[in-house]
Amino acid sequence: MKKALVAAAVAGAFVAPSAMAAEGPSINIYYPMAIIMGDTEENNGATSTAAETIVDGGGSRLMFTWTDNLNNGMSLTAYAGFNTASFTEGNGSTIRSRNSHISLSGEMGSIALGANEHFFEIDAIIDGYGADWALIGAGQGGEGLNTQFIGLTGSGFTRRDTNSVWFNSNNMNGLTFRAAYIMGADAEADDSADPEGYQVGATYSAGALTAKVAVANYSDEGAVAGNELDGTQFVFTYDFGSFSAGIGLIDMEESNAGTQFESNGYFLNVTMPVSTGRVIVNVAENGDQDRAGAAVADSGFQGWDVGYQHDLSANTYGFVRYAESEKGANYSEVGGTTLDTNAMMLGIVFSY
Repeated sequence: MKKALVAAAVAGAFVAPSAMAAEGPSINIYYPMAIIMGDTEENNGATSTAAETIVDGGGSRLMFTWTDNLNNGMSLTAYAGFNTASFTEGNGSTIRSRNSHISLSGEMGSIALGANEHFFEIDAIIDGYGADWALIGAGQGGEGLNTQFIGLTGSGFTRRDTNSVWFNSNNMNGLTFRAAYIMGADAEADDSADPEGYQVGATYSAGALTAKVAVANYSDEGAVAGNELDGTQFVFTYDFGSFSAGIGLIDMEESNAGTQFESNGYFLNVTMPVSTGRVIVNVAENGDQDRAGAAVADSGFQGWDVGYQHDLSANTYGFVRYAESEKGANYSEVGGTTLDTNAMMLGIVFSY
């Protein structure tokens, strides 16, 4: 696979481009598709639903990038990405923008304006599939994105933020800094809810080790005045040569209608290269949540998956993957229903 292209597909062209002559657009496509054969059981098996369908991966997109060298030594990059799944839904299909922004880059780094999936979410994508199969029902397993929610309130950090401005510093001996400010929709007259948020973080790379930290805050979460959502996340990856491993730790807290909710999770990845591809194992867990300082029994999430990716060319790989996940009866604020899923997947991923 073209690693640079896959990174762009996952991160939405988040990194600062190097200066280059005016050109564009460059056109790229990232398209994962899979057959899912599995089962979803609710209420400890009282209700069982078979899953047998074809799905697009969550990272699917058609990407356009324009670049220009400015006269003041800076460069400009314009990026527009569209979800390719929106082109395959029959007569009711629409063209849906995924991420779109414009950025200026120079000696200090880059600053961008527009819509983007910011780094608190992107940092958690270490599962080896670009999180293509997270949050898709029977196919979700041990991806980090599955841990980024406080189920009791339905709030989380897996999100696409519009009306945002963000900064990435240049690399300083392996250390980079980043920050984002997210402006909510304009408040109506006499409306006390004015959602906004921010993210700050840093990345350090030294040889085989990469360490990332991110802090995020969203006020008036869900357009509800007074709701406050906070999160802190650490992600570490290390390439041992014969295999690579990654671990993420996440802590979340929300003040919702005067009540405090807390949730903590972790996610693990092990990727072992073989002669024709990669063997990948993922495990994730979001432990039982707290409400007002008291643990809510049976309110967690756990999942795992194991798979093999077979390289068919520099741009294409096929895969087989088995995944399981379980949500406790009290994971959501409604509560009272367990949700167990399992699925065998066969798929193919094309990037060009």
